[in-house]
Amino acid sequence: MAKNSIFYFAYGSNMLTERLAERCPSAVPLGIATANGYELSFAKKGADGSGKATLVKATSDDAIVQGVLFKLAESDVAALDEVERNYTRDDNFEVDFEQKTINVTTYIAAEKYCEIGLLPFDWYRDFCLAGAKQHGLDPQYINQLQALLTRQGRQNRVQNK
Repeated sequence: MAKNSIFYFAYGSNMLTERLAERCPSAVPLGIATANGYELSFAKKGADGSGKATLVKATSDDAIVQGVLFKLAESDVAALDEVERNYTRDDNFEVDFEQKTINVTTYIAAEKYCEIGLLPFDWYRDFCLAGAKQHGLDPQYINQLQALLTRQGRQNRVQNK
């Protein structure tokens, strides 16, 4: 990997290549990666009051979160930091990719910004779902995303994270 690029693990709406590329023009998808020992939760409270995706430590050792590994220019990280407000960037997060464990960058919501019982907007879930389908995540995982309870709402381009 070039010195001026990073690996980024996307597990929510940023899995959709076009959505991430709007934010980070250098984004190149590399394939499916998994975060072991985590569960996907929509407990991060968005500025619009809806639930946004975050990772939470799982109580089960066999829990995994599937996502997409991207290569990004380091110069795009500031733009990602801006849209991932109230998340903590972890530059040493471990994922499994192509049968190897590697350190990547990802974002996890700070606990003080999480709330149990939040629902994502339907359009937000649809971004997550489209990204999962685009990159060929496991069909069972896609079905779980499809089955999520959601709120009806219109996307606000300013507060969509």
